[in-house]
Amino acid sequence: MKGWPDNSPGAANAWLLLVTTKPPSWRDPLIEWTERPLAVGRPHEGFLYPDPIGFWAEVRRWSVEIFRAFERGWDVSEALGLTALIHVGGDPAALNVAMRTCRPAAVLFLDEPAWQAAGWDVTPEPFDIPDPHRPDQTYQGFWARKKDEAVAVGKAPQHPTMHRFYDAADMTAYLRSVRLFTSRAS
Repeated sequence: MKGWPDNSPGAANAWLLLVTTKPPSWRDPLIEWTERPLAVGRPHEGFLYPDPIGFWAEVRRWSVEIFRAFERGWDVSEALGLTALIHVGGDPAALNVAMRTCRPAAVLFLDEPAWQAAGWDVTPEPFDIPDPHRPDQTYQGFWARKKDEAVAVGKAPQHPTMHRFYDAADMTAYLRSVRLFTSRAS
């Protein structure tokens, strides 16, 4: 697809769009990453890449938890069949391509630079996640609704590669709170 960024697996009809600017650092030395076209009706193969740092495992978990806010019995196959992840890098126009292509109901920015580059106008509802190892440290994310659109917008408290710095139950509570900002569940 023209304008779709590299290292960005997903479904053409993604309900959930995950956005990051971080360049891939999750390459497995033995298994080559293969670019594939967007999937339709099934999970994209890229979500199953066996990276050594656990990035894709965490992306899969986050996607399932977001969808379970609406459909408790959904598993990885169902959630990833409606998810796309884009690495926008230094090209914020890639986000516009993804929004036009997928028309998602929820967009979760995985890092601060991706959120800042989007320049979207929202009134965020902060969500703090405590660091389980340092009692005085918290990480702040948010959910909101995009102005003039029925799109839930979030900025994750931490990037998926940082999963060791939060308690899974805290992150699950954050991810499932998307329901409060989404007007359509499918």
